[in-house]
Amino acid sequence: MVSQSLQAAAEAMGFTYAEKQSAKQSHMFGVYGGYLITLYDNGNQKTVFINYYMAPSEEEDDSVRLLELSEGFKSATAGYSVADYHVDVDGLSCTVACDAEEVAPLVDKLVELCGEWELAGVTQCSCCGNKIGKRLPKKLTKGKINFLLCEHCALEKMEEASKAPENNGGALPKKTGLGLLGALAGGILGILAYFLIYYFVSPIFDDSAFEMSYVFSLLGFGTAYLVYRGFTLFSKQPCNSAYAVVASVSLVCAALGQYIGTFAEFAKLQGFGLGKAMSIPAMWLIHLRSTASDAAFDYSATFYKLLCFSLLFALIGTIIFLLGLKDKAKVKKETVELETLRI
Repeated sequence: MVSQSLQAAAEAMGFTYAEKQSAKQSHMFGVYGGYLITLYDNGNQKTVFINYYMAPSEEEDDSVRLLELSEGFKSATAGYSVADYHVDVDGLSCTVACDAEEVAPLVDKLVELCGEWELAGVTQCSCCGNKIGKRLPKKLTKGKINFLLCEHCALEKMEEASKAPENNGGALPKKTGLGLLGALAGGILGILAYFLIYYFVSPIFDDSAFEMSYVFSLLGFGTAYLVYRGFTLFSKQPCNSAYAVVASVSLVCAALGQYIGTFAEFAKLQGFGLGKAMSIPAMWLIHLRSTASDAAFDYSATFYKLLCFSLLFALIGTIIFLLGLKDKAKVKKETVELETLRI
């Protein structure tokens, strides 16, 4: 994505606007200071990518050199609001929180650093390091990042991209076991929330406790969220098994939460200590089957009504949180484009 202010600043530097079908893939690119550079907006921040070739060294390992480059970069850009950066053998990516007018001085600084580090620019292929001959170099665009390559490397990269997995809906590698543990952990937190609300908050409302109980049923929605977050955090990556795991754990934990919450509320309102109430078997059944003749004391009917509301909210939450999971679980093919670049 490119804002109008960044586009104006980049065009003043001689950059070209690359408009893509998806606005998120649009960017600015150009040869500046002897390097192929890409610019684009990253939310409220700006990202600069400088493509180069780092020749291998017989004296130092690439990882050591990259660490040295990283340390040099941090030292040289200490005065800039650098939010993120990445140094590799074929390019430097830098994301900063700055205005569009400050991009030009930053680019000048990065180009200066690349020159000091003796990193080859547009005179050599950023993949193999061969000098660009009589044939015009190729600009390979991956997503919204541009690389300058010789014809041979460009064709190889395009062939690799064509063999990449299609966006056919295949799920990413599953980690269902860890996801289930995370979902259970989130469900337990949801049950705990039911207990705390019904035991400590519900008695405060006294006569309106019955009406507030329906509001507390929204905890079913919260439980579904905790289960979903637990699954995604532990599984590390989305997978199709989340549909069954999140849905089942959310509904079970919402039901258990409502049951335990109603039990705790009844014990508190009747003046029973929690420990004593738990030791009386009949107390655990009072809201499952009530023999009270007065409808006002029919805890069973009330419990089942609230249970239905909790399960309904849990189901709604599960549907909402899993809506985007299908797209996240797909293996997406990276967009790669190739064109001849005149320098």
